[in-house]
Amino acid sequence: MKNEKIKLLYIEDDLVDQMAFNRLVKEQSLPYEITLANSVKSAFESLKNDSFDIVISDFLLGDGTSFEFLPEIIHSGTPIILVTGTGDEDVAVKAIKLGASDYVIKDVDFGHLKMMPFIIENSIKKKQVEDKIKKLSMAVEQSPSMLFMTDENGLVDYINPRVTEITGYEPAELLGKNLLELHFTHNPDEKLREINEALANGGKWHGTACHARKSGELFYESTTISPIYNDDGQRKGYIEVCEDITEKKKAEEAIKKYSNELRESNASKDKMFSIIAHDLKTPFNGLMAFSDILSSDYDSLSKEEVLEYINVIGDLSRNTFNLLEKLLQWSRLQTGRMEFCPVKCDLHDLTETVINLLSANAKGKNIRLNSNIEKGLNILADVNMITAVLRNLTSNAIKFTPQNGSVSINVLLVDENLAEISVCDTGVGIKENDLSKLFRVETQHSTKGTNGESGTGLGLLLCREFVERNGGKIRVESESGHGSRFIFTLPLQSKAQMAVSEP
Repeated sequence: MKNEKIKLLYIEDDLVDQMAFNRLVKEQSLPYEITLANSVKSAFESLKNDSFDIVISDFLLGDGTSFEFLPEIIHSGTPIILVTGTGDEDVAVKAIKLGASDYVIKDVDFGHLKMMPFIIENSIKKKQVEDKIKKLSMAVEQSPSMLFMTDENGLVDYINPRVTEITGYEPAELLGKNLLELHFTHNPDEKLREINEALANGGKWHGTACHARKSGELFYESTTISPIYNDDGQRKGYIEVCEDITEKKKAEEAIKKYSNELRESNASKDKMFSIIAHDLKTPFNGLMAFSDILSSDYDSLSKEEVLEYINVIGDLSRNTFNLLEKLLQWSRLQTGRMEFCPVKCDLHDLTETVINLLSANAKGKNIRLNSNIEKGLNILADVNMITAVLRNLTSNAIKFTPQNGSVSINVLLVDENLAEISVCDTGVGIKENDLSKLFRVETQHSTKGTNGESGTGLGLLLCREFVERNGGKIRVESESGHGSRFIFTLPLQSKAQMAVSEP
């Protein structure tokens, strides 16, 4: 028993019994701080003015019975031991049913008092255990975490209110379910094996799991599943403690996305500076060099040399202008200053425009350039952006196709809402380890054409940006020495969209 004093309310109207109890306390040096009440009225006064660790009360008092204040004591949570006379066993049993801690029956030799210290100690310990259980129960019920408990077979036999609050499932919908099977639907097999192995070896598992609310919405939780053992070391079930980390995970994903966007933005700036520092500077050096030659040596140059230098200056000027145009397009796109205007347009007309524009380039290398797209196939797209995509891809195809090759523009209807456009060539193809470098701003990839045509790789970056802005995706299929197919998708013009976008 604890060393501190036990505050005890002793309700007894018999003076002899009072003296006998006081003598017992004194003889055994019991750690009791006793308050005496000799009637129902004085008992009420004592209960009103003070709190006690335990109450001992005679059943029959001069002004009533202990049943008058018994409910109040029981409601306060204070243990009460009822003392009755012989023949009052039914009364004692009734008191126990109402919530009394224990009872003793008087005997004339005061033998019942000898048992009182043990009964008091047991009653207080019982109260302490009950308080602890109540506190644990409240902690479980009011926990901000979701709690599942199972039997030895892993079947759920308890969930706390937080589970219903988070998932929307009522207890009746989850009780009796296999705890591990609740993880099957939305988690990979590898994770399930990991959980099973950890629990099978008698350990606990901690990790992140995905589940669905009753509404069907997915959410993520930080989960710990631990076995529960009894005093003999036998496993009696499992307890799962879960924290809803959906918002935290969303925040992490947002940070990750922002980090990637920042990385791409920095890569874009690096790419821009690289192009300005090298690819834009180089043609200007050539322009200035050939201009100086024409200016200083004009009288000593032959007509053929002058014409050759003028043609070189013209080619350099055109290439530099094209590069500047792409840089300006890319800059406007990256800063959100390029207007996006999707309208109904005929894919045949767009491809014919590009073919007419690049036909001279193709003829210069004796390349067959044609479109297999019939008139009347309407797409929903920004005309300027998609024309730029077709022009870039077709120009690249001509650049990397040798003499007497072919370049074609084709279309395949994926379904009633999507068209797949491909620019195919019989050119030199792309090495396998270079395929992953295309369409990526952080890796500058550029190769010379079959006639030594130069490039920066910027055109493909613009193609990807333009296609994705129009709701499509772009990819490439190629093999070194066997040509290339650049494929991108675009949404078809539906009737509903036509009603909105047609003039």
